[in-house]
Amino acid sequence: MLKFWNFILFLLFFISSYAQYDELDDNYREDQIYFGVFYNSLINSPSNFNQNKFSSSISLGFIRDIPLNRERNFGLGLGLGLSTSSYHNNLNISVDDNNLEYLTIQEADAFNKNKWALNEIEFPFEIRWRTSNPENYKFWRIYFGIKTSYIFSSKSVYESTASESSGLIRNEKIRDLPFNKFQTGFTLNAGNNTWNLGLYLGLQPLFNDDFIKKNQLIKNINQFKVGLVFYIF
Repeated sequence: MLKFWNFILFLLFFISSYAQYDELDDNYREDQIYFGVFYNSLINSPSNFNQNKFSSSISLGFIRDIPLNRERNFGLGLGLGLSTSSYHNNLNISVDDNNLEYLTIQEADAFNKNKWALNEIEFPFEIRWRTSNPENYKFWRIYFGIKTSYIFSSKSVYESTASESSGLIRNEKIRDLPFNKFQTGFTLNAGNNTWNLGLYLGLQPLFNDDFIKKNQLIKNINQFKVGLVFYIF
C-alpha cells in the first residue's frame, strides 16, 4: 500500500508540474493537487453509540479545472484521488456462524481498541468560485460540490482486555465490512491561499442494505467530516 501511495503522489506531482508550465495568458487553469486532513464522526447513530479516541481521514488527489466564464474565476472541477479513514467507536462487528453481527459495548473499559478502517478511490466534482488571475495564486475560494467514492478495502480491529466469560472476543480482525461500496456526499471547501476549511456530509447510509435489514438501529448512520484542505500548485 505504501508503494501504491508513493506512485500516486509522484504521478500527481508530475501532472501538476506539467500544467503549471503553460504559457502565462488568459487561458490559465487552476489545476491543483489537493491534500486533506479531517476529523471523522458518524451521525444519525443510535443513542447508545459513541466514538472514542480520534477518528481521522487523509485524502490526496488531483483536480482538473474547467473555467466557464471569460474572467476564469468561475468554473467546474473534476478530480481523482485516494483517501484512508478510521472510526473509533463502541460498535463491535463480529462473526457468528459465518454471519456478521454487531454489539454495542456499554462499558468503556471493556476494550482497548475498536476501530473501522476503510480505503477509498475518490471522484470529486466541484462548482468553483475564486478571486484568482493569471499572476495571483493567493486568492479567496469557495468550492461546493459532490464527491463520489468507492470503498475498495475495509476492516475492523477489536482488542479487548475483558474475560472470555463476558462473551466479547479478545482480539479479532475482520476484512470487507458490510459497507455500501459506493458513497456520495456534499463537499464544501472555502478559504484563502493554501489553507481552506473542508466539510463533507454523507448522503447515504454507511452500511449496506443486507446488513441494515438485520440491524435497524444503525440503518441511518452516515459520515460527517470537518478538517483542512490544502491546494498545492
